[in-house]
Amino acid sequence: MELLILCAGAGEKAWHGMKSDRPLRTAGKRQAQKIGAHLGRGKLRPDIILTDGSHRSVVSAEKALKAAGWTARKIASDSGLAVGALPELSGSKRALLVALPAAVRVLSGHLALDPPPDIRPGVLFRLALNGGRPRLTTCTDARDLPDLFPYPAPDGPESRERPAYYYRQSAVIPFRRTAAGTQVLVVGSSGGRHWTVPKGIVEPGLSAAASAKVEAWEEAGVEGRVVREPLGSFNYEKWGATCAVTVFAMEVTRVLDETLWEERHRTRKWASREEAASLLKQPAFGAMVAAV
Repeated sequence: MELLILCAGAGEKAWHGMKSDRPLRTAGKRQAQKIGAHLGRGKLRPDIILTDGSHRSVVSAEKALKAAGWTARKIASDSGLAVGALPELSGSKRALLVALPAAVRVLSGHLALDPPPDIRPGVLFRLALNGGRPRLTTCTDARDLPDLFPYPAPDGPESRERPAYYYRQSAVIPFRRTAAGTQVLVVGSSGGRHWTVPKGIVEPGLSAAASAKVEAWEEAGVEGRVVREPLGSFNYEKWGATCAVTVFAMEVTRVLDETLWEERHRTRKWASREEAASLLKQPAFGAMVAAV
């Protein structure tokens, strides 16, 4: 079998909480994404993904898998990995382990790698395990990888500032039926400067509609039935290229209590279709709100 070991990306410098909760800083996220693009180009898709359970490791695994174009919903944690123990990997043909550098250093010692690898955040080790002593085949440092990402696929001919999946997005227009007519739910932007509807990047492994439903849950604190046929689509410029957004309608069946609403720092407001269309900053949403 083949074993991939990724040192979690660099964490925030000014952190005074628990070590396991230390978040990734922007450079650390970028390291994980660059390693992910490298895995995607090499078609090195793992069948098992385990982390040591720390925040940095989990997010590094998520960023890497998504940048490779793969789902991040199969990540599991192994408590032994946190102390450098090799997890049980029977039946696996290629496993990816993501851990903090200290745990990777202990693990490499248990594996008796010769010469000892240079362990630092954002480094990927590729090992061959064929019954005998593990053999280190390659060592890839994110710093040595291209700063741009292939598009539209891991082996795509174009290069963009962000991983390819960033440029495929979906949005949802939540609505409800009332005695006074159809009402649309609008939400405040993350910075609170304008009104919008739930919108986000389509997560690899999810359809555009399913991803839109996740955005409704996170950004608006509502769940419901997404209408399968899209209301429409539009393009806009971001991250040095064009993002394509598919828009769906969703009939709201439940409004979450604010204690359960993930992004409750936002505001939300029910409005008539006419008022909602006038409130929304993105002009493309206007005609789609009218069609709900």
